[in-house]
Amino acid sequence: MNQRELALNILYKTIKDSSYSNLLMRKELNKLPEIQRGFVTNLVNGTIRKYEYLYSQFKNEIKSNTDLKLILILCMALYERFYLNEKDYVVNNEYVSLCKNKHDKGFINALLHKINELKKSDNEADNCFLPEWIYRLLKSQYDEKDFNSIIDVYQSIPNTYYRLNKNKCSFDDLKSLDIEIINEDIFTSKNNLINTEEFDKGYFYIQDYNSASLYRHLDLNKDDLLLDVCSAPGSKLFNCLDIVKPINAYANDLHEHRVDLIKKMATKLGFEGIHYLVSDANELKDKLDIRFNKILLDAPCSGLGVISRKPDIKFHIKPESLDEIEKIQLDLLNNIDPLLDIDGILLYATCTLNKKENSKQINKFLMNNDRYLLEEESTIINSLGDCFYYAKLRKVKL
Repeated sequence: MNQRELALNILYKTIKDSSYSNLLMRKELNKLPEIQRGFVTNLVNGTIRKYEYLYSQFKNEIKSNTDLKLILILCMALYERFYLNEKDYVVNNEYVSLCKNKHDKGFINALLHKINELKKSDNEADNCFLPEWIYRLLKSQYDEKDFNSIIDVYQSIPNTYYRLNKNKCSFDDLKSLDIEIINEDIFTSKNNLINTEEFDKGYFYIQDYNSASLYRHLDLNKDDLLLDVCSAPGSKLFNCLDIVKPINAYANDLHEHRVDLIKKMATKLGFEGIHYLVSDANELKDKLDIRFNKILLDAPCSGLGVISRKPDIKFHIKPESLDEIEKIQLDLLNNIDPLLDIDGILLYATCTLNKKENSKQINKFLMNNDRYLLEEESTIINSLGDCFYYAKLRKVKL
């Protein structure tokens, strides 16, 4: 199986079967030599990221019942032509060869020749990169400056950042690696550090730049009792363990296999003594006879803040699912409340930009919970990393 055929299969499963492209690539890329994997990753993520724009270039030339694989072949071909600057004859030959029968080969060949004169527009419309409903939702919720910033983030290719594991090392221990230190926690590199000895030893782990700053808003102390409500995959918890003693930390997730992932990474990083829970978070108040000083609720959400990193989210989330997500979030807020001690901090966070899941959700919670004060609130939108929202709430005595 060649690179383009593998990329086509991943794209097809992503859209047709609502699979996640990053999980598919993690599995399927092993079929290729390492030197070829970067091209496939670029082709898959790029085609997904620009899908609406690429499809718009030929949608008037095809029938409504055209097979999805043929549509994807055309999108991939145009992505190579527009964004990878591949020669027209190479694009034509490679993508015609992906077709399984003579009719499809003729169809793709004719259409590619017909649109050979197309060149990438210098002023591509913002909404060509998003489903119309997401575009309209965000356009209605943000002013022009913030909306344009969101579009810029969506169209960017995110950097890979690494978070230093201070439990095991300092930056001095990474001198042999070609790294660029960003701040006291985060560094990056022009090289892929995943296959290094230092990564295997747990000296650092991958984490988004903006996500890695969240723990600072919890005002942590080493003796705090900490609950991470929806903990998997655990990176935000590990941030907190630079300060909080692991024996005082509780990590919960709904699924056992996800808790196993946290355990495995915690062992690698050297964090021993964490209390692990496998539970519906709404039931924790009945299972735990303990009150926490600090609670992190990284709530389930629509994920509209990480489309740059996970562009296939736009295929998985539907407008009709937002109401259900908002109910899940509010239930979690209300059911976690009994677990927080007086003067404790509840940090609510999401990786979405939908204000109904963010500031409006918190406003709704505060209207019905007068024991909480909103101390801090922000929506993070910048080119350094993923977009997200957080609200720092303090529980007070009436």
